[in-house]
Amino acid sequence: MLVYRYLNEAFALEALQKRELKVGRLGELNDPADCVPTLTGAPEQPNEEATAAFERSYLSEIYRDIGIVCFSATISDPVIWSHYADSHRGIAIGYEFHESGARLFDVVYQEERATLNYGEAELLRREKDPRAFIEKVIRYGFTRKAVSWSYEMEYRLFLNLYHCTMRGPHYFIKGMGPKKVVLGVNCRVTESDVIRMTRDGSLMGGITRARMDRQRYSLSVRFEGH
Repeated sequence: MLVYRYLNEAFALEALQKRELKVGRLGELNDPADCVPTLTGAPEQPNEEATAAFERSYLSEIYRDIGIVCFSATISDPVIWSHYADSHRGIAIGYEFHESGARLFDVVYQEERATLNYGEAELLRREKDPRAFIEKVIRYGFTRKAVSWSYEMEYRLFLNLYHCTMRGPHYFIKGMGPKKVVLGVNCRVTESDVIRMTRDGSLMGGITRARMDRQRYSLSVRFEGH
């Protein structure tokens, strides 16, 4: 599956040159309701503040140890380019994921807040099955967003931070060789720049520049030979 990571020019060039991506922290997402599920069937708390504190405390180890990288399955939506690629001045880098490799989770868009069944989650936690516990939390608590976010067509990669590289206060996942590179309409970087950057020829035919469609509010993205 081919998905895209949208970045501004500086971060995109760094990602291409170092073949790495920055891993986000779950507590620093741009939507305060994201990755913050409500617990159903949890012990009753005296007020809403105490309930929210209990829910965050219950998942504190996951918030501490798990990071996230977000991708999009679409490359033609001008709104995504405006929001995540510095108003079309940035770059979208395409990465290919296979079933036998790292697992991508597709985001479900819904009206209701994400919920996690406390009893089921607690059973896994008490059985000391951390992988199954984390899988359940991710599937039901960390892959649900409001319907208004659906334009993103988002897929998520969750990573154990212990397996990432830390540089300064940030974590990175290395070995992220790109499959495609799409330059924004107003990006200063050229196709030749990217070819010289990669040097190994792995992106030949896989670099292009997005262009505004003349009939629709959409972007036209064509790769050589396609």
